Amino acid sequence: MKKDLYCLTVRSSFAAAHLLREYQGNCERLHGHNWQVEATVEAEELDARGMALDFREMKAALHDILARLDHKHLNEIPPFDVQNPSSENIARYIYDEMEGRIAGPARLARVTVWESEDARAEFTRRG
Repeated sequence: MKKDLYCLTVRSSFAAAHLLREYQGNCERLHGHNWQVEATVEAEELDARGMALDFREMKAALHDILARLDHKHLNEIPPFDVQNPSSENIARYIYDEMEGRIAGPARLARVTVWESEDARAEFTRRG
């Protein structure tokens, strides 16, 4: 039997510079992006208000996380001072930071990071 699923997505952005270590190509040099970030939550049920989660809560959590990255050189801030600040790693970082801030019955499903209009990375946790 199929279960119904509600999905909510919020989008925000941040501007930052980075360079990719151990990469051969233009991205090994310092450059910047106007990153777009989407966070999606899922819920099988709604709360007493008829909501999976208040969009304001999602937006506030995402804003707080992105504020730590905005207008920074990502290679200089943890965890990217050690870990390569690739789109994939940025998506996982945002996911990990946001996951604990989502209240039930919803759960964080995925974080998508767009580094340009036609290139994105997505992170989700299985199980």
